[in-house]
Amino acid sequence: MNQPAEKAESSLRDDAVIPVLLIEDDEDDYFLTREYFDDFDGPQRYRLHWIGTFEEGLKSLCSGDYAICLLDYRLGAEDGVQLLRQAEERGCTTPVIMLTGAGNGDVDRAAMKHGAVDFLVKSEITAGLLERTLRYSLERHRFAEKQRKLAAENQQLYEQAQKALELRDEMHRIVVHDLKNPLNTIGLALQLMERHVKDGADAEKFSRQLQTQRLCISQMTRLIQDLLDAARIDDGKLLLSRTPLRPTQVVESAILQQEIQARDRSIELLSDVADDLPFVDADMRRIEQVLTNLIANALDFTPEGGSIRISATAEDGAVRFCVRDSGIGIAADKLPHLFDRFWQADDKSTRGTGLGLTICKGIVDAHGGRIWAESTPDEGSTFCFTIPVAES
Repeated sequence: MNQPAEKAESSLRDDAVIPVLLIEDDEDDYFLTREYFDDFDGPQRYRLHWIGTFEEGLKSLCSGDYAICLLDYRLGAEDGVQLLRQAEERGCTTPVIMLTGAGNGDVDRAAMKHGAVDFLVKSEITAGLLERTLRYSLERHRFAEKQRKLAAENQQLYEQAQKALELRDEMHRIVVHDLKNPLNTIGLALQLMERHVKDGADAEKFSRQLQTQRLCISQMTRLIQDLLDAARIDDGKLLLSRTPLRPTQVVESAILQQEIQARDRSIELLSDVADDLPFVDADMRRIEQVLTNLIANALDFTPEGGSIRISATAEDGAVRFCVRDSGIGIAADKLPHLFDRFWQADDKSTRGTGLGLTICKGIVDAHGGRIWAESTPDEGSTFCFTIPVAES
């Protein structure tokens, strides 16, 4: 806070004498105003200071030496609204009560527009009215100042948080890009090793070890890809290569990618897609990514012997894709958070980054569709999303 503002604020303490500036070119009106001050019967004490000219009044008003100002509308060749306008341009925040010889709505509105906190007609002023107007105006000003400071502090905290998020995201991008090349190199090296051990005496043992290493590399690559996709979605840079696609083609491809995992857990994958559905306008790789992610999630939460049904139906210019499982379900209070970044329904039983559903939502949003979930605990969950149909 600057020094003039500190002086004005210190004068607003309950036990302080409040300095009041009167800008008035008529000395008789000054004497009358001083009599009003002498007749105040409240506990608060005031000190009235009179300035009789426009220029000196403007200088004093902007000095920060006064807690509040009484400003006459008539100031010789100039007027109080002009003074208010110039004070506003200089950043003056001292509350001002405008005084006029007669009620005038235009003057009232103009004064308020440029920062006046109240408006009094001289012929209607009494000591009680003036004292009450001063007191109310000062209280409103105190509250407004607190609100301004709070807003400024909140803005500063927001800007700091945004900078921290930008730094974090930039660090993610750097780390992710720096990890991709070494992982690619390791993957190529494993391929070469597989060729060399294929016919050796320990081929079977080494083959199992190499498969384990390939699986680890695949998981790390998927993690890196998730981080890259999340960053692209945040930046609005997720690129789509859209073509007309048959819904059956998308569903069959997604199921094919998850068949081995489902078979290993004795979970049945069921397809329920009509052949006569309209084509969708979509990026095949990205829509596959959404469906395979939803099926993989369903596999995580479906017990052995359960089933997962993948369906597609037409609705209002779009095709609705759904993945329904017979798993444990999701509590109602958790449904609103499913698509939040890094959020997981149960961190003890789930794996991954917590970005999968966030990325699914970003992909569906980029296609102009919507995604949602429905669930009943102990009865399973259904995740659905829509993709617009292709123009015929």
